[in-house]
Amino acid sequence: MSSSIRRTLVLRSAVAVFSLFVIGSIWTHKPDIPLLPGSWHRSTDSGHDLRNEQAPSSRSQLNVKYPPVKPIRPTVKISHMPGYTLLQDVYMANGTLYIVANDRKEWPPLNAITSSGYNLEWSDEERRLREPTKWHIDIISEAEAARRWGDTVWPVKDWTFFVNEPDQFAYHYYHWIGETFLGLVRLYSSLDSNINARGETKLPDPARMILRHVSYDEWTEWSPLNWYATYSAWPSMSVETTTQWEQRGYMTRDNRAAWRFENMLIADRGASFRYEKVPGRNHRTAWSAWEGTQNVSSRWWWEPVRRSVLRAARVDEKIVDRPSIWANWNGSFIGDYPPTQKDLAIIKEARQLAPVVITYVSRQNGGRRLLKDDDLLLVKSLKELTTRRGWKFNHAFMEKMTPEEQLRLAGETTILIGVHGNGLTHLVWMPLTPITTVIEMYYPGAFSKDYEWTARALGITHYAVWNDTAFTHPTEPKVEYPPEFHGNSIPAHGPSIARIIENRIDGKVLDTRAPSPA
Repeated sequence: MSSSIRRTLVLRSAVAVFSLFVIGSIWTHKPDIPLLPGSWHRSTDSGHDLRNEQAPSSRSQLNVKYPPVKPIRPTVKISHMPGYTLLQDVYMANGTLYIVANDRKEWPPLNAITSSGYNLEWSDEERRLREPTKWHIDIISEAEAARRWGDTVWPVKDWTFFVNEPDQFAYHYYHWIGETFLGLVRLYSSLDSNINARGETKLPDPARMILRHVSYDEWTEWSPLNWYATYSAWPSMSVETTTQWEQRGYMTRDNRAAWRFENMLIADRGASFRYEKVPGRNHRTAWSAWEGTQNVSSRWWWEPVRRSVLRAARVDEKIVDRPSIWANWNGSFIGDYPPTQKDLAIIKEARQLAPVVITYVSRQNGGRRLLKDDDLLLVKSLKELTTRRGWKFNHAFMEKMTPEEQLRLAGETTILIGVHGNGLTHLVWMPLTPITTVIEMYYPGAFSKDYEWTARALGITHYAVWNDTAFTHPTEPKVEYPPEFHGNSIPAHGPSIARIIENRIDGKVLDTRAPSPA
């Protein structure tokens, strides 16, 4: 063997030995920051349990290209209501949310911001399990944040909607769109009090929505309208689910690096219900977001989302733009105060300015339905009414329709009628006009706040009907769920319901109080 070959082999051996020494030194190095257990759990998407992974002991093991140095910034609270919070500069490491602040006393209780994400059940033990721990959310000082993360902070730009919703509700059309989603929109839209009847706003699309406890496959499978509306409301927004959150946690599992979310809206059903001041009034998780922003929200706060969703379904622009006819009308018929004489005159004008469309959402192919003969009489009565008055009637079986077909129907509807159930969630896509009304049929003696509260939150009139008798706020029945609530023998007197609808459109408002002369 030549001397040059021997020198080459010796040099390579020396390099190999040196490399092993360096790697061994890095591997055995002990961090001076204790690893936190984190809150990630088994991914329902991949089935891979991240808790079984060995956390690295040095940044060099992560094999990640780091961005330029970014300073630690204190977290800023923009606004807060129980379960709904707007923040600037929120951090995440090892699956834990961090508020960076030097004075904990300036912050609301952490369980008013978020929860563990445990399902909403009502025993004392289950309430305890919803309490967040320091591995769900924590407050640390700027000095502690700098000690842990140094300059290894990855900025996540623009708005993030962080939804800490248990999968118990996230797959349900009403509980997602009519509650959580509506609360998100309400709080975010409060940042622009000048949203107008044409849905014009200065607010950008959020960049991402993080569904902390939701499997993407199940979220898209259970109710196509949920993901259809979510994507079309904000076309620029991406959606991350539990898998992506766990991946972010995995990348920061040594707690020596963190993600910094520049702007974050946190929505948490458990936190909202834990602090609800008037549980008998509405029973809805979006309550705090709605009531807490009344002084800063536009009357037309929902309109940008409504228009975006309907346009995605290719609804005719004349129908989409219908609310702009009443851009200068500031009244309402949701029962908070008696209608004025001017309001009543506006109702009579409304039926002439836009077509009247009555849509009956039938549940006769499923559970919680009308008596068969009553259903037939109701359809007959509504057809006779709309033929006589020159109005349009839709007899809809939503389960047989595509998302686009359902949205097109809802977008043109003036009066939406149906038995209590998911189909009434379509009220959120109806145009806001002086005569827009939801009529919800119950077994006599039963009542729920679901669609009543959602309708009124959007400025839409709601009638509860027991067979031949109608009620509206503020004289609606108290919440009751008798055994017949979910039954298939709900009575409904068609001629009476047709008369209730005709009176509503003709300006005979269902209100026991005399109209104000103002």
